[in-house]
Amino acid sequence: MRKTLLAVLLATLVVSLSLGTCFGKEFKVGINNFGQANFFARIGRTVMINTVEALGGTAISTVTDNVPDRISAIENFIAQGVDAIIIQEGDIKMAAPALEEAKKKGIIIAAMGCGTAPFVDLVVESNEWVMGAMAATELIDRTGGKANIVLITNPLGQMIRIRAGELNLVLDEYTDSRVVGTIVYAWPDFFPDIQAKMESILMAHPEPGSVNAVFGTFDGGSVAACSAIRAAGRQDEFTVVGIDGDPQGYEEMSKPDSPMVATVAQQPALMAETVVKQVFRLLNGEDVPRHSYIPAKLVTKAALPPESAWPYAENFTDYGKDATLP
Repeated sequence: MRKTLLAVLLATLVVSLSLGTCFGKEFKVGINNFGQANFFARIGRTVMINTVEALGGTAISTVTDNVPDRISAIENFIAQGVDAIIIQEGDIKMAAPALEEAKKKGIIIAAMGCGTAPFVDLVVESNEWVMGAMAATELIDRTGGKANIVLITNPLGQMIRIRAGELNLVLDEYTDSRVVGTIVYAWPDFFPDIQAKMESILMAHPEPGSVNAVFGTFDGGSVAACSAIRAAGRQDEFTVVGIDGDPQGYEEMSKPDSPMVATVAQQPALMAETVVKQVFRLLNGEDVPRHSYIPAKLVTKAALPPESAWPYAENFTDYGKDATLP
């Protein structure tokens, strides 16, 4: 009887240890967000933390809004002995020295919506080239191929550079459309900055048609531009597009007098859950694809989803808490 009981206890212990290894209960994962200024960052951070904890790991989360602080956060992750580091938004290459040092120590490096680099083990993102092209072609189509465009951009984000670059590629095929003004926005206090710069562009182009379109590389920028356009009473002259599927953009498009006509919607919650699961699989010795694209889709003013389906960050508080690995 005692031998049988001992055998059962040993078997239970072996199974428990096996499950602990499978689900990475001892893994520590450092998560760094480039601010929390938009829905994408807030949802991503919450879901990554939830998923790490659901899989039995420990999440060490930091939020930084500039490159030096991001590098310091990564160095602190290394000092705390994390098994993996996930970077969201911004440009992962700008933190290369610290991440290359982490890589040398055997730490897994993952990127979510912040581009890629040779030292990155895993990338989970929307296809930024496709999203940029979708938004650009929608803008050109809506203006009949005669768009005088204000481009809202910032070189600090690899994904932002890609989206803006796609606009330029599309314009190569439409010689009657051009960029007449460029707004390089501040971060994270982008809204008043873009609003003020858009007001200046409107004052510099008072003639109807001299400027008639806005390509926002993210929805928050498009909304800020719409605010300035509406204040100037020129909303009927403009066509505005964005990228991300931010509820802020949906709110803007739902206004009857809004010049914002479309956005390309991402799925940040699914991206966040996916990147964490891929990290844990890699830590457990499984083969996983280095690069995973999460589908995005065009959403127009005429076909907005119901407000109950808008991706407000508070709707994702529990997303990922029941995550498991098959």
